[in-house]
Amino acid sequence: MNAPTAPSGPAPAPPPSAEPVNSAWIPWLLVMVLFSALVGACVGFLKALDGTPATGCLLSAGTAFGGTALLCLAVVPAVQQLRRRS
Repeated sequence: MNAPTAPSGPAPAPPPSAEPVNSAWIPWLLVMVLFSALVGACVGFLKALDGTPATGCLLSAGTAFGGTALLCLAVVPAVQQLRRRS
């Protein structure tokens, strides 16, 4: 009978990843979060000047923060794809 045998020798190493690890993400992520916080704070301040209650100000500021953060995070892959094409 043909019994399966264990491979001899060391196991093959996994192939190296195509993309190198980019440590530049940390400062860019910090800039994105700070920019989003600035936009959210400005929106909250403008809503407070308009006479909106505090709950409405916080809701608007949170929405502005989330929208800005998503926009910033969506721009990065788009720019990377545009760079690869040229």
